[in-house]
Amino acid sequence: MQKRKKNIDVIEKMNEFGKSQTPFLFMVDFEMEAPMVIPLHALDSNRLIYAMNDNFVSYQNFNPINFENLEPLQIIKKPIGLKTFKKAFGQVLANLKKGNSFLTNLTAETEITSNWSLETLFHQCKSKYKLFVKGEFICFSPETFVQIGSSGKISSFPMKGTINAQIEKAEAIILADEKEKYEHTTIVDLIRNDLSSVANKVWVERFRYIDRIKRQDGSELLQVSSEVCGELGVNWRERVGEIIFKLLPAGSISGAPKPKTLEIIKEAERLTFKSEKRGFYTGVFGVFDGEKLDSAVMIRFIEQTSEGLVFKSGGGITSRSIAEKEYEELLSKIYVPIL
Repeated sequence: MQKRKKNIDVIEKMNEFGKSQTPFLFMVDFEMEAPMVIPLHALDSNRLIYAMNDNFVSYQNFNPINFENLEPLQIIKKPIGLKTFKKAFGQVLANLKKGNSFLTNLTAETEITSNWSLETLFHQCKSKYKLFVKGEFICFSPETFVQIGSSGKISSFPMKGTINAQIEKAEAIILADEKEKYEHTTIVDLIRNDLSSVANKVWVERFRYIDRIKRQDGSELLQVSSEVCGELGVNWRERVGEIIFKLLPAGSISGAPKPKTLEIIKEAERLTFKSEKRGFYTGVFGVFDGEKLDSAVMIRFIEQTSEGLVFKSGGGITSRSIAEKEYEELLSKIYVPIL
């Protein structure tokens, strides 16, 4: 009941700000238990800073810091063992084979140490979407949740399928992989269904194109993306909160069908997480500037815990998945795209 009331309060505030065209930032955790919305004029930049930079918008609430004489970045990983991952993977796979889910996003925590602080990492990393909450976490996400233009066109860009760009013919390999194609198509169908719940008309603008993402060691990852669009109508700002919450949690980091898949995730991730909740990892954050809205899925995520830093990462599991390959993908996503 308390969770529902908090969500309703945030939805109503977002609708109110949308109607009055008051710029705001919003954040919603994966479990949708601690959502927040803050007018941009009331945002405390000593506690929370963000940047959103792509062809759609360019926002940030801080001045760049020039760090001098920085030592080269070092990140030491202490991942969960393959044996532990296989137990969680096995639970997911058993449900997939029973038909309880078609695609399940399984994630894990990796303990890390770094010679840079979270704030330094935030300022030095380059990503489409960045968020830093002091003493809590940083996020440097390449993945858009939804973008809404002033005319009411809504666009989503699900990312599914990752490969090291250094592999010979990497692009051809990832696009030809049947498991990856099935996984990606499943997510595109899910996003189409999600957008259909809020939009009048929905279509796939682009299907399975390649994004290139740089890691701190200079190497690149190739990620497969699609673009799914819809039309909301001119009065979308008055119901912007309802629109966002109706689409949560993001399909690309949950799975299909959503309700049962969320149950599977909760059970399986008890083995890969010290806590039973993802928290803001794989939640969403975004900015409404009074005219349009841009938002991100909070992946590529480092959290400050009482025991140190943890890097949270994962990937989509289908009935065709192989545990060792999924484990390798999980570890390959532990990187910081520094400048």
